Amino acid sequence: MKSIALLPRRLAAVLVCLGGLQATASAAEAEPALLPIRSGDLLGLIDARGRVVLPAEFEELKIGDPLILVRKARRTAYFDFQGRMVVPPQDAWSQPFSAGLVPAVGKDPQGKSRWGYADPQGRWSLPPAWDDAQPFTDGLAVVGLADAWGALKYGAIDRTGRLVVPAVHDKLLRPGGGLVRSESRERTHRVFNAQGRDITPEGVDFVGIAADGMVRIWSGRKQGFMTVAGELAVPPRYEQASDFREGRARIWVDGKFGFIDRTGRIAVPARWDSAEDFSDGLAQVKADGQARFIDPQGQVVLEPKADRVWPFSEGLAVFKTGNRHGFIDKQGRTVIEAQYSYARAFQHGLAWVTTPGRPGGAYIGRDGQVVWRQDAN
Repeated sequence: MKSIALLPRRLAAVLVCLGGLQATASAAEAEPALLPIRSGDLLGLIDARGRVVLPAEFEELKIGDPLILVRKARRTAYFDFQGRMVVPPQDAWSQPFSAGLVPAVGKDPQGKSRWGYADPQGRWSLPPAWDDAQPFTDGLAVVGLADAWGALKYGAIDRTGRLVVPAVHDKLLRPGGGLVRSESRERTHRVFNAQGRDITPEGVDFVGIAADGMVRIWSGRKQGFMTVAGELAVPPRYEQASDFREGRARIWVDGKFGFIDRTGRIAVPARWDSAEDFSDGLAQVKADGQARFIDPQGQVVLEPKADRVWPFSEGLAVFKTGNRHGFIDKQGRTVIEAQYSYARAFQHGLAWVTTPGRPGGAYIGRDGQVVWRQDAN
């Protein structure tokens, strides 16, 4: 398989071994968790132990699958998840890898510059054949083909390059959950599955993104839900709703909030003044100004004593007392005392906090110990 002509001539010779990385979503999920760091406006990454994987020296940084895109000035490079440079600085690729491929420009058999998809070694996985190409998401990618007048029309391909959604659309939105949506000039939607079949329920004029195996739909101003298979699960009847999270979707009925399950059954009656989506098995709700946490059946399991509490993540939730933030567990016990001027939820075992009177911020572990601190400069 030929290397991409627009890459530097000796790029293939200097590519670093990927160390077993596979160009699949499952491989990406197996990679070490990375978290962003910053020095001024420059970006970098650390791992969950606080080890600097990429120093904060890049103007742009995007984690892809299986490589990380970075940019300085006008050139981009790509690193693996251990911080090894795989693709040296170049200007042929400018988008993140997704599902092991990156959109790239090269010559088609007629010598015309067109878009295709390359692997991390610079080889064509899908040779140039399109006038525009966007990254793969959940097995589909939006591509553009010029019509007889030179106007781009969009369709969607699968991983083999087969055009599963014909390139006849003025606009296709990025795929998700194995679905792709078209948008008309009137901003109405149609939704197609991975086989290119239109699965838009009758009477629906707007379609949201797939989340938790479900898709929010609109008919006029009323909202409901369909499955990713195209089945109408909940006819549009709610004035407000949110996407499904952890098997529950928030709804608004007569000025109060509740939750439904994937069949449309009321799982939590609408009796709360406000409600957050389920996160880490619990949802925060409020009544009479008092925050509580409920389980998926609507039972109150925690009534924290704090001025404010945020949703749980990885078993802990940020709370605020006065002007200080700390962390509680699901039993309401204080795990990390309220001592920070700001705190974010735990992610991959670390939480970002700032300390009063101290410049910059830091990542802390679940024991409250600092694992990485931002340079005060």
